[in-house]
Amino acid sequence: MITIKKSFKDLISDLGEKFEMDHEKVEEVLKNIKPIKEKTIFINPDKCVRCNLCVEECPVDAIKKPTIKRPAEITDKCVKCEICAQTCPVNAIEVIEGRAYAEKDHIVYELKELSVPHRKLRLKNYKFDRDKCVFCGICAKFCPTNAIEVEIGKNFEVDLNFCMGCGACAYVCPKDAIEVEKELGGVIFNKIISVNNDVCVGCLACIEVCPVNAIKEIPEGVEIDKEKCIFCGRCRDVCPVNAIKIEKINKD
Repeated sequence: MITIKKSFKDLISDLGEKFEMDHEKVEEVLKNIKPIKEKTIFINPDKCVRCNLCVEECPVDAIKKPTIKRPAEITDKCVKCEICAQTCPVNAIEVIEGRAYAEKDHIVYELKELSVPHRKLRLKNYKFDRDKCVFCGICAKFCPTNAIEVEIGKNFEVDLNFCMGCGACAYVCPKDAIEVEKELGGVIFNKIISVNNDVCVGCLACIEVCPVNAIKEIPEGVEIDKEKCIFCGRCRDVCPVNAIKIEKINKD
């Protein structure tokens, strides 16, 4: 965890000048600030192998496809469900939780990397068409386990004992000379979601914001389809009466 502290004195000076506010008013706001928690998901460009699995598995199409020159990129459409982080075979996607809160005469910022369970990935079948291959070596460049060896312009070899089945080689191949059939394990949900319809006021805001249409209206209030839900928390965050709860499952 990384912890950063900034004194009220410095913040009062900075904010007062920026927003042209009286320093006493700024100090009053800072002392009464409520704790803020936010989650950020990003792709480490140095680790991304261009397998495109995160793009394929994102339930809300929030990730730009990678290219040979550019890694995959998470867009503003992201709902923080963490499915991409669970899916990435090389741990290139990191989930960071940030907190900010007032403590005595300081604002404290905390950043920590969250642990994310990973889905199983297994190679089922690998096909290589030698007639299509131009032996450019791009596939070998992006193979995360160095299972591929290419003699530029001459020869291609793959050691399937080292292949993890990510499909990066097939994705970057400019001649479609490689086909990878893989088996990807299911998404690991370590949370439970519940709705208290005795509290629900029937505003249906949760239905409006759900990115996967997992919530429907019923006579008693609303119902959440546990098979569709991706536990992103948008419904919980928008509920005006806190009728929706998401809790982590205690593995102990």
